[in-house]
Amino acid sequence: MGGGSWDSGAYRSAAKSRAMSGTPDFEYDSRVKSGAASGVHESLDPKKMVNNMRESRDSDEHPESLPIAIIFDVTGSMGGIPRVLQKKLESLMDVVREKAQIPHPQILVGAVGDAYTDQCPFQIGQFESDNRFDEQLRNIILEGNGGGQMKESYALAYRFAAYHTVSDSFEKRGHKGIIFTMGDEAPYASVTASEVERILGVKPEEDETVESLLAKALEKWEVFHLFAVGGSYDRATDIHDRWRTLLNERFVMVSDPNLVCEVIAGLVLSIETSKSVDAVIADIGLSGADAATVKNALVPVVNSRVPAQMASGKMPGGHGSATGTLDKV
Repeated sequence: MGGGSWDSGAYRSAAKSRAMSGTPDFEYDSRVKSGAASGVHESLDPKKMVNNMRESRDSDEHPESLPIAIIFDVTGSMGGIPRVLQKKLESLMDVVREKAQIPHPQILVGAVGDAYTDQCPFQIGQFESDNRFDEQLRNIILEGNGGGQMKESYALAYRFAAYHTVSDSFEKRGHKGIIFTMGDEAPYASVTASEVERILGVKPEEDETVESLLAKALEKWEVFHLFAVGGSYDRATDIHDRWRTLLNERFVMVSDPNLVCEVIAGLVLSIETSKSVDAVIADIGLSGADAATVKNALVPVVNSRVPAQMASGKMPGGHGSATGTLDKV
């Protein structure tokens, strides 16, 4: 995977075609819920990962690939967030490629739920340079369940990042990829060996805590958790405190879930450049209340940032001179 390039014209044309034919954007989800299909879509099935890995690799076409993973909580009220992102992919890719000067992004999308109650608690695509990641996003099942324990299996995403990803960006250049999880509950304390075997199809030696998995993921990924305000746990300070203990300023409050795409774009731009938060907001093209909302989400991250070029001893420049390094948690 990873060949080709993002084409905004093809994205708009496909969306228009679906609208004209009455095809839902998330057609596979509709088919599952109508009984016409079942199980995780083949393109997102973690048990079908080649060698239990998802790879982000360089090529002649993409000599400096950078992996970016976006993994959503699709339980309860969070199931609508992927729909928001899908509608704004064109603007996200414009910011990533043009404003952040990342000419060769490889985007992976996925979904997480509750490993104890959901039929499809983990869905994970490929790293794609072209519009195939839009297709995989639209193949996600928006299960909408969850177990009501105020916890979800976000640590599966960290298990995936730690053990089931490989990238030339990190192996060749020491440049970390970027992974976003998003949801409104706390993580379970651990991922059990039996969960991993059942969901991922591999058999680890032991259970692992979310702290351990997160530490391993942070070795090669810049990790963020976006907390969607507007759900059931906006005032659940124990959940917020749990995430802040794990991620410090990398726990990002998104007060308007309709702006999740803009927050992701802003975070990528902040990591990959040394721009001020106001410059980031201007590059995304926001104004008024939307600008204030996204700025509030970005300020803690930007204020804690060590500019990439300064951290690596290089002068400011394009994508090739940046390391993507921030203060570590």
